[in-house]
Formats: sequence, C-alpha cells, structure tokens
Amino acid sequence: MSLLHDLGLWFWRLLPGNPILVRVVSAAGKRSRHHWARVVYLVTLFAVMLIFGNNALSGQAASLGELAKQSTQTFFYVSLVQLFLMSFIAPVFCASAITQEKDANTFHILLTTPLSSAQIVLGMLFSRMYFVWVLLLSGLPIFCIIMIFGGVTLAEIWQSLLLAAATGLATGALAILIGIAKVGTRRTIFSFFLGLAAYLLAVFAIGASPWGQFPDAPAGTGTVARMSWLAPVHPFLSLLVVTGKTPAPDPAVVAAYGWPWRAMLASPHIAYVWIMVLGSLVMVVASLFFVRRGAKEGESTLLGRAKGVITRQAPGERRQRPRRVWNNPIAWREAKTRGSAGGRSALRWFFIAGAAGVGFVLLLAHHNGWWGLNPNAPALTRPVLTRLIWIELAVVLLVVTNTAATTLTRERESQTMELLLTTPLTSKYILKGMLHGLVSFAVPLVAAPTITVLMFVLGDLFSRSAPVTTPEAALGVPLLMLAFCALAAIFGLYCSLQAKKTVQAVMWSTGVVTAAVAVLFGCGSALLGGGPIVGAALSPFMPFQALQSLVDYESLGSATLQVSPGELTQARVIRAITTPLSVAVYVALTAVIYNTMIRSFDMTVRRQSA
Repeated sequence: MSLLHDLGLWFWRLLPGNPILVRVVSAAGKRSRHHWARVVYLVTLFAVMLIFGNNALSGQAASLGELAKQSTQTFFYVSLVQLFLMSFIAPVFCASAITQEKDANTFHILLTTPLSSAQIVLGMLFSRMYFVWVLLLSGLPIFCIIMIFGGVTLAEIWQSLLLAAATGLATGALAILIGIAKVGTRRTIFSFFLGLAAYLLAVFAIGASPWGQFPDAPAGTGTVARMSWLAPVHPFLSLLVVTGKTPAPDPAVVAAYGWPWRAMLASPHIAYVWIMVLGSLVMVVASLFFVRRGAKEGESTLLGRAKGVITRQAPGERRQRPRRVWNNPIAWREAKTRGSAGGRSALRWFFIAGAAGVGFVLLLAHHNGWWGLNPNAPALTRPVLTRLIWIELAVVLLVVTNTAATTLTRERESQTMELLLTTPLTSKYILKGMLHGLVSFAVPLVAAPTITVLMFVLGDLFSRSAPVTTPEAALGVPLLMLAFCALAAIFGLYCSLQAKKTVQAVMWSTGVVTAAVAVLFGCGSALLGGGPIVGAALSPFMPFQALQSLVDYESLGSATLQVSPGELTQARVIRAITTPLSVAVYVALTAVIYNTMIRSFDMTVRRQSA
C-alpha cells in the first residue's frame, strides 16, 4: 500500500498537482486578455458560419436535402478555420511559456527548485494547452447549431475537435522542445514557423497532387480527387476524410497492405490522432534531456577537449575568423548574424536546395511525361508550377514577417536597447539598417523560386515543345517577391516597435499579414473573372495572382469562354507595364511605414522604457 501511495502521489505531482500548472491556470485564467482571446476566436468561427451558412440560416434552401448539403459545407469551412487556428495558436501559447521565464530571468531560478525536469516540461506544456483546449471546447455550441440543419453527425464533430486538439498538442510540444533546446525567443519562433509552414504547405501540395492520392480510395466530392496516402500524417488531409470530401477506402480493400498500414489507410483521421499523441510523447521525453543542459554550458566536456586537441586549441580558448562588416553595422548584423544563428543558415540553405530540387524534378517530369504530364501539353504543368511558387512565396513571407517582428523586441528582451540608444546612431540609421538587413536576409530565400522559374525559362529555350512559362517571369518573380518581402519586413518591424513582447509582435504581424494576403487573394480571384485585360492590369497588385500572371499567363483569360491569341498578347503587354508599377506601389507603401516609424521611434521607445 505504501508503494501504491507513493506512486499515486508521484503521478499527482507530475501533472494534476503540478505547481507550474496550478500557478498558471489559477493566476493567468483571471487575465482579461484570455477572455478577449476566446471572444475573438468565437467571433471568427461565428463569422465563418454566417458567411458560408447564410442560405441555410435564412431558410432559403430549396429542400431538406439542399439544407443538409449547405450545412455540411458550412461544417467543413468552420472546421477548416478551427484547425488552422489551432495549428498556430497552440505553439504561440506554448512558446510564451519559455519566453516568459526567459524575460523575467527566472528560468535558471526554476532549475534550482525541487521540481524535476518532467514536472517543468509537463507543467509548461499542459498549463498552456489547458487554455488552448478550453478555447477549442468553447466553439462546440457553434458546431451544435450547424448540426441542427442536418448533414452533420455528432461523430464528425467530435472527430473534428480531436483533430484540432491533437494538432494543438503536437505543435505545442514541438514549440516546447525547440524552446527548451534553444532557450531563445527568436530561434524558437523562427524554427517553429519555418518548419510548420513548410510542412503543412508542402505535404498538402503533394497529397493533393495526382501522384499523392491513394488509387484504391473512392472518388471524392471536392477539388481533391481521392484520399491521399499522406492523410494519416497531415491535419488538413485528415479533415478532408472526416468531412467526407475524400472518403476513406473500405477496410476490406486495404486488408492486403498488412498492419499497421491497413488500419492507417482505413481510418486515417484516427491514425493521425494517435501519431500526434505518440509524437508529442516522444518530444516531451526528448525535452527532458535539454532542461538542465543550459546550466552546464560553461563546463568543458570530453568532446570539447578532444576537439581542442585536434585543432590545437587551448581549453577555454575561443577563436573566430575576422568578419568584414558593412558600412551600416546594423544592416550587417541583421543580414549575417540572424541568418547564421541557431541553425538558421542550415535551414535557409536547406529550403533553397529543397525548392530547387523540387523544381528540377518537376522540370524532368514535364519533359519526360511523368505523372500524367506531357511536354506537348504545357497547360498541365503550369498550374503545378504556379502552386509550387505559391508555396515558396507563403513560406518566405511567413519567415520574413516573423524574423522582422523579433528584431526590436529582441533588443528589449536582451536589455541591449538602452545600450544601442547610447551610441551616436540615429533612429533613421537604426531603422534603415534593420530594413536593409532584413531585405538582404530575404534575398537568398527569394532565390529559391527564382531558380525554379529560371530553370523552366532555360528549358523552354532549348526545347522544341510549347513553352511552359514566359521569359519575363525570370525577372518579374524576384522583383515582385522582394517588394512583397520589403513590405512584410517593415510591417513586422512596426509591430516589433509597438509591442513589448516578442510573442505579441509575432501574433500581430502574422495575423495582419495573413489576413491581408487572404483578402487580396480573394480580390484577385474575383478580378481574374473579368477577362484577360482586367486581370493583366490588376493582378500584379495581388501577391499570389501577380506570380500566377507571370508563370501561367493563360490563366488571365480562364474566366472567359473564348480568348484569342491577340488578347493574350495584349494582356502580356499590359502586365509588363503594371508589374513595375506594382513594385513601385509596394516600395512606396514600405517607405510610408518607414517614415512613420522614424518620426515615432524615440517617443515609442522612451514610453516603453518608462
């Protein structure tokens, strides 16, 4: 009995009675910002329900079957928005668990307490996941309202909530792992957002493509033809299965694949939940090995001593090669040190090499007729190339925005802002250097889609088949992307100037940039329906449609029944004029925000320091 009592007490202190969990839940739950977070979350879901379920709610459906069909469609979009929000809200909350301790300089004090490493990790993770899961459950009444109109079952609602909860747990555990392993605000946010965005976009693109679909699955009802074999490892592909967009195959059809593949293919959404839970457990266990590693950073190790013998370096001696600093040291630091710290250089070159490799494989597939492509039918390759460039643009914008949002908050958190202000550098010099450095930091990232487009342009020159893209795309794509990145960078800097904490700056900048891009994407999609002339004149001002008009110029006339070659030629001429104009407009908007920041820099910094 004594053993059972001690074991139960150990489990109780590990999680339910965890001091960190109790402290955060009891104290932070009374803060008004958490109540406002729930209000914003519910208002967002409710607005999505009103937009897509307007006909059902107003009683304009022609029949009960039509009402149920509209209700099913509304459930899909609400679930999609909920899953997207959980993918980013959970890690932001969990990342703040590390940053709050780091900002208050209490993380090392926490290590001196009797708390074990498991208590520290689980307390930080589940104290934040408590708010995330409560946020998730608060949206349950909205799903119940949708269920009243038919077409949606209670099982589908719970499966959608489980997908979102498992996604939040996995991304939160990942943020905790990176935060504890790096113990740094900037590296945590950069590594997480880059990896998560690349994974979600790339895997979904592969899963939605013809070679990513499972041939034994029944035909779907949405834009994706069949269920993807990647559905068990991707949240949005699993959601398509839950909502019936891509039905899962019958268990008898996949019985020959053996365990566990038959279970994963027959129920990919259940497999996804289990994989995320087990993956979270693995990441929690891995975090335990890094909790107290930071306290030993000054001590010599066997590996370090062996390295010193090989390099003939004395113990404790540190050598670094001299660096050539630019005329503006602020710009040099932002472009060079931020790109190499915390493994960023490796991630950046991995992104460039991966994007160029995927583009080269797509080029080979086009000319060799792989995966249903045909060198004599470039119209099949253009949409794939366009979506690849879109994915790379989304990743670059996300990385640049988040990197810029941590620029000034980093100075405050590391307590170097006052030191920077004591130098002869003026506010204009500081902001100019930061913007210059951030744009220079984005240049290698922009090189990835540029290399992809350039490979297709060169392939068209040496090929006898019809061209896939246009020669002007090799020049227009990097110019437009740099203009978009400059505006995203200056807005991230603005949020970093106004916010006191890194997490707040990242949330504001990411949310506003995402919303602006989404609105412009919707406007651009509607403008393409006005014909090739209207599309060529206005699409360069919409980020995604701007690249689409360069890469897939025939899409400018996709909304019309008949478009003559002369109209397409005229549209290309108009686009060649409006593309530089679009670059000038984005540069002008960047200059406006930049001048605004210069005027308010000193006042804002002094107010925050007071």
